[in-house]
Amino acid sequence: MPIGHLAHTHLPYCIQKTTDGKWLVLNRNYKPLGVVSKEWVDYDNHPDRVSLDHRSVAALKRLAVYEIEDQPDDPGILYFYKDGQRIADSDADWSTYAKVLQALGRAKIK
Repeated sequence: MPIGHLAHTHLPYCIQKTTDGKWLVLNRNYKPLGVVSKEWVDYDNHPDRVSLDHRSVAALKRLAVYEIEDQPDDPGILYFYKDGQRIADSDADWSTYAKVLQALGRAKIK
């Protein structure tokens, strides 16, 4: 998605698990939603991390287009659209992505 589109910084691209088992929703720049700076972000200490219940995580995993599973020193990540995909430019892609937004909206915080 080209820089300059609001979706690039303000819509979820992925959700990153942190070392404490919480989750942080990231934009296409791998920054928390709305962050436009290029400064380093410490995911593990970011105040917007949330603990999600098991069912919510399972629902998001089913909708993810790609998953990197947890590794011993590298928590997992769920991607909601493909690299280079312009979700807002295709009605079909947007319809699929809307299901992700709905699942995120319904996700329950522990």
